[in-house]
Amino acid sequence: MRAVPIPPSRDFDVVVIGGGPAGAATAIRLARRGRSVLVLEREVFPRFHIGESQVPWTDEVFQELGIDGLVAQGDFVEKWGASFTSSDGSAEKYADFASAPETPRPQTYQVTRAEFDQLVLEHAAHSGATVLQDTTCLDVAFAPDHVAVRHTGRDGERTVRAAAVVDASGRAGMLARRVTQRRYDPLLQNVALHAWYEGVPRRPGRRAGDIRMVTRPDRGWFWLIPVSETITSVGVVLPKAVHAARAGASLDDALDRCVHETPATAALLANARRVSEVRFDADYSYESRAYAGDRWLIAGDAAAFLDPIFSTGVLLAMQAGIDAGDALHAALAADDVSHARFRGYERLVARRYRWFRRFATGFYDPAFRDVFFVSDTPLGIREAVLTVLAGNWRPSLATRLRLLAFFAVVALQRRFPIAPRLAELRSGASHTLPRPAIDPAE
Repeated sequence: MRAVPIPPSRDFDVVVIGGGPAGAATAIRLARRGRSVLVLEREVFPRFHIGESQVPWTDEVFQELGIDGLVAQGDFVEKWGASFTSSDGSAEKYADFASAPETPRPQTYQVTRAEFDQLVLEHAAHSGATVLQDTTCLDVAFAPDHVAVRHTGRDGERTVRAAAVVDASGRAGMLARRVTQRRYDPLLQNVALHAWYEGVPRRPGRRAGDIRMVTRPDRGWFWLIPVSETITSVGVVLPKAVHAARAGASLDDALDRCVHETPATAALLANARRVSEVRFDADYSYESRAYAGDRWLIAGDAAAFLDPIFSTGVLLAMQAGIDAGDALHAALAADDVSHARFRGYERLVARRYRWFRRFATGFYDPAFRDVFFVSDTPLGIREAVLTVLAGNWRPSLATRLRLLAFFAVVALQRRFPIAPRLAELRSGASHTLPRPAIDPAE
């Protein structure tokens, strides 16, 4: 693509703060259209990051960015589905993405984020973006005709000018925290403990690379994600109140206790060995009040993050990066980078986030889990739910109607036992937690 001339008062068209999936996707989209882009990444890749499991609709994003071939050659674990198991192992639900309608390709990947993120960022550089690692953004100053971005790195401190800036700095939200506010989700107040293990058994054949999810009586759940031939990422998500009640325990002891009190997980880890430190994450379900303004956009985790229950993190981040790139390219072509030019971007990203949020909040409702674990549902309702688990954020009208039927059954289940009720959610630790509020979206 022929480079677009930059006005003499600017060094770049766009500065992107953060080189993770959202920032790299924004840079790739803009650079491939001839725009001049500077990416500032404070860390040096590869670096550890949580969020290994992908969904099939992420493959569409890979194609959009031209990295599908690189990912396929990346020696990542193939993922074809997901299994959901009750804490005692008595009930299981298997989501086979090959059965999900409207899915472009049923197979996706489990990735080590260190290698995956490096691959995407390097592709941004190969696409024409200027990428600076080990470089910290210090300040952003807005002027009538440009944005001044001050940063420091290996070559010292420097200030560059651009038409616009994108904050893709992850949960740190370097600019986002200054220009807007975050709303933490009252229905998703959870924490996570996670580590890597060796020696976790896997299913034979195609299902060897699938994610396993084990529910808990306290409405928490475990993930077990094969990220290499030998390593499995294991994590537990707990309601904040449950974790707070165990104050004083070390992270190692807290994770071990969660494993031992969840029989299905304990059985899987009986002969496993932890090979990494235990990490902790909290306050990670939020949405920004605004996604854009005059000369700025925020994308990825800087803008919003959804509970990891359905592995939509990378999909949401990279798709937002593509949308940010498209919005900026059009705004630059019109020589108008005011907030009004980015209204469509805000609506699109917010709508996608809230679409998946309804299912994420639903999973912590006992009635949702009851209906979800039913083996057979009529009228293609089960397949409609599967397509959302596969990452479909723009389903057909027929699929939407089936999903409405699913949530109608969930609403009835709260009052009448239409489906068998999972005993684990009506006994044990569940009585210590308040009944989750019903999502107004329902």
